[in-house]
Amino acid sequence: MKAKGGSSEFAIRSHEIDYRGQATLPALISYMHEAAWDNTVTLGISMYDLLRHDMTWVLQRMRIEMFRYPKHSEKITVATWASGRERIFMHRDFRIYSADQELLGQATSVWLVMDMVKRQLVSLPEFITALEVVPTEEPLPFAKGKLPQLQEATYEEQIPVRWHDIDLNRHVTNTRYLQWALDTLPTELLEQKQLREIDIIFRAESVLGDTVISAVAPADEDGVYLHKLSSQETGKELVQAKSAWS
Repeated sequence: MKAKGGSSEFAIRSHEIDYRGQATLPALISYMHEAAWDNTVTLGISMYDLLRHDMTWVLQRMRIEMFRYPKHSEKITVATWASGRERIFMHRDFRIYSADQELLGQATSVWLVMDMVKRQLVSLPEFITALEVVPTEEPLPFAKGKLPQLQEATYEEQIPVRWHDIDLNRHVTNTRYLQWALDTLPTELLEQKQLREIDIIFRAESVLGDTVISAVAPADEDGVYLHKLSSQETGKELVQAKSAWS
């Protein structure tokens, strides 16, 4: 079977916008996840298909570029397709279009499979590797390589993990990590600049009752910030990211 891509349509809702009346990045990533879910259902490799084998999808990395943020009530289409596969990785790309086919943003991502019982990463199961990956559109460059390490935090927050932070996999959902990373930035930056690009790596899970330390500092490049989220209990790095603003 060929792993063909698909597309899903959405309308930006009032609780997903910022003070400018534009969709927030966590909201747009949630739409990307919904479009990916719709596509994997048609391929027989959705999260529910994996859960029947005590496995699940987990997002390992995502790099997003935004050219324009859609406004409240604006209709968008999210196109998505499997863009590549390795022994333990599945690459998936996204493009967000306006109603008149303006390219609003794009993203590339890396997905792994986790054993739900052992809470360990495993190789892609045979029913996934049996799929023939046929990219629907020109693949984006894979998100690879290291990000610069944050050495000393300029801004820092302690965030308790609560019930509504937890997803179907019983750990903190990736959009919540993104929200925490962005919320730690100074208000002046969030008010005066727009997030144009972010590269985010998810390294470990956190669960209900944990406390997450969100740290951020300016990078050497103008308008670029480095982010680190870690566990207060263990000191383990949970998330690393680099964001660019203009």
